[in-house]
Amino acid sequence: MTKYRFDWKDVIHGSIEIEANCGNDAEEILMNMSLKDLLKNSQHNSDKNEREIRFADAGQFLENMDKEEWKQLKPHL
Repeated sequence: MTKYRFDWKDVIHGSIEIEANCGNDAEEILMNMSLKDLLKNSQHNSDKNEREIRFADAGQFLENMDKEEWKQLKPHL
């Protein structure tokens, strides 16, 4: 079996409730949260329409491929 490694990106969106004294404080808390904490404490999703493969690696015999090369070669790998 071959290991395939992907470098990908996606646009995610979510909602979170933050308790604060005012809107400015709430926004500051939100903007200073780490991505890990933001995802942990939010309802989140992706529409999956913007997910894309940036680069793919199909094992030790092939160099990294960009997304166009991957589209062409994936049926043969």
